[in-house]
Amino acid sequence: MSKRWFRSAGLVVAGVLLASACSSPGGNTGGTDKGEIIIASDLPVSGADASDGIPTQNGVQFAVESTGSIKGFKLTWKGFDDTVNGAHDPQKGVQNVQQMLSDSKILGMVGPFNSPVAAAEIPVGNQGPLAMVSPSNTNNCLTQESFGGKPCTDPNPKNLRPTGKNNYFRIAAPDSFQGPAMADYAYDTLKLTKVAVWSDNEIFGKGVADTFQQEFEKKGGKVVVRQDFDTKVTNDWKPFLTDAKSKGAGGVYAGATSGTKACIPNSQMAGIIDGPYMTPDGGVNSQCLKDSGSNTKNLYGTVAGANAELNPDAKATIDAYKAKYTKKEDLGSYTFMAYDCAKILIDAIGRAIDANGGKMPSRQQVIDALAKTKDLKLTTGTYTFDKNGDPTTPVMSIYQVQGNDWKFIKQFAVGGS
Repeated sequence: MSKRWFRSAGLVVAGVLLASACSSPGGNTGGTDKGEIIIASDLPVSGADASDGIPTQNGVQFAVESTGSIKGFKLTWKGFDDTVNGAHDPQKGVQNVQQMLSDSKILGMVGPFNSPVAAAEIPVGNQGPLAMVSPSNTNNCLTQESFGGKPCTDPNPKNLRPTGKNNYFRIAAPDSFQGPAMADYAYDTLKLTKVAVWSDNEIFGKGVADTFQQEFEKKGGKVVVRQDFDTKVTNDWKPFLTDAKSKGAGGVYAGATSGTKACIPNSQMAGIIDGPYMTPDGGVNSQCLKDSGSNTKNLYGTVAGANAELNPDAKATIDAYKAKYTKKEDLGSYTFMAYDCAKILIDAIGRAIDANGGKMPSRQQVIDALAKTKDLKLTTGTYTFDKNGDPTTPVMSIYQVQGNDWKFIKQFAVGGS
């Protein structure tokens, strides 16, 4: 292969994390006599996705409240929930962004969590304009013209940006890496040669399922069954699993999130396929464990970012967070990715204030400053955005359930040649 999905884990530790310092860009600089600036978040904080959304929201809130002020402005946080009937909902996300735009004090938002919600929100924020920084969106077509060797059509970056300018940024590794990362792990480490693959048929789930299949087959493995489901009406995966077993599948990959029942098939797999069940990042959460029931012994997942606990410079920040948020469920896969997104936005707001002579900046000035983010050292890495709003040094991580909890296995930088 001329392109590799990963570099060595050592390069990440040496080049991304150990070089990182938990700086507090733009924070606690003077009083708060100039007025108030609000950073919003839009995340799924109720229903099945809450196991991801709440700890992610906690990271944003902690970053903003621990900063407190910025260059004479009081800094506050306001949270929005994009859940309807227990699952993330694109139109609810649009309504939330419209509400943010109606409040002149809101200069940017962290989120959303899910790629389908992002596809609906970006055009609204683009016309606002409103800066958007996501810790967890991974669908390639939000920022790039192609995905899985095919041109992006719905969504397409140009269609999402009616003004022709970019207002959207993310720090998660795109799905062109996430599906293949688990495929590599399945074939090389788990020694699987035949698997079944299903998806929720959403842009995220189908995307990671497709790229998992492409990479797994490229390595010499065989996908014996591939099926897309409407998870709003589907609750029984046993026919799919039984068919997969009859064709020799040794494991299953699910292109879905907990909000689209990613791990319910894992509970149904017991007694049918005694092998690994693998999910993307939307399943690496406590809801997946609940939905899996007692069948968690072979449960694996990917997270499209780095583990902050591997960064020694992040220890004080992590300790302070855990002192405030004391429950196990308060810390999730994207807590510190969201913390870093808030810090990136705070840093950009601070530079926009400077560029505006110390006065309240416009939303466009904040977006312009975001685009110039370069070598910003935070808890999960050192961040620079490329011309598309993607991170220049994305990282993937592998997790496994051990003792009924998700445990970090390894991480690696992705991309490059």
